[in-house]
Amino acid sequence: MYNQKIVRDLFEKWGYEEIKGDPGETSSRWAIPHINHMILDRWLPREGCALDAGCGLGVEAVRMARRGLTVTAIDISMSLLRHAQRRAEIAGLKDRISFLRADITEPLPLPEGRFFACIAMTGVISHTGERHKNALSNLVTLVKPGGRIILGAQSYYGKIRQCLTEGRLDDAEHLAETCLTHTVDTTFEDYCFKPQELMDLLRELNCSPLVMLSAPTVGASGYASEELLRRALALERRFLGTPELSGGGEELIGVFQKSDRD
Repeated sequence: MYNQKIVRDLFEKWGYEEIKGDPGETSSRWAIPHINHMILDRWLPREGCALDAGCGLGVEAVRMARRGLTVTAIDISMSLLRHAQRRAEIAGLKDRISFLRADITEPLPLPEGRFFACIAMTGVISHTGERHKNALSNLVTLVKPGGRIILGAQSYYGKIRQCLTEGRLDDAEHLAETCLTHTVDTTFEDYCFKPQELMDLLRELNCSPLVMLSAPTVGASGYASEELLRRALALERRFLGTPELSGGGEELIGVFQKSDRD
């Protein structure tokens, strides 16, 4: 089950203990892949205000501000917000980015329909676990009609592929049955999205898909016993023929447009 304190404490710890050096220069596990930046550069507007939900170290917030947008950056972790603020200062963009501590699974203290665009990249929606529908609804509510929503979530098929490749059969079978993958322990699980599922959820929120990228290829290899191989191949057969999308990695990236009609 989603537990705000556990999620907040985890990211606070990462912000305090694992991000070293100058946040304006430091690369880290949260450094955004080039494909994410290509998506942002292709689909974001060049003016107006934008929301960065789960801003982390502020990489995308700074990129959007450099593009010409006025950015509101929110995160559940105060330590990560401090890193993001420092990055904005080093970039000379602190006047274009405001920061707010918030949990996107709860109603956000921001005006409805305020933003021309909203992004939530690098698994932010997945981190909300079973509350992902609440989080998506809260974010879409803040976007203007005609505005863009760009999401980077964990891919159900991509994560199964990863588990199979790494020989983690228990994790693969758990994920196949639940759409949840353990992140830290049994109290904190990410939610992994199927492409059609993510599109359907956004359609329910009056948003149309513009583009979707993923890597749901499944393959079994490198197992230590016949029993492990048998289990892996059973999962491979289960997902054989699953429609694949172009792209690469464990991330499912979707670009959506909010309808200008009710």
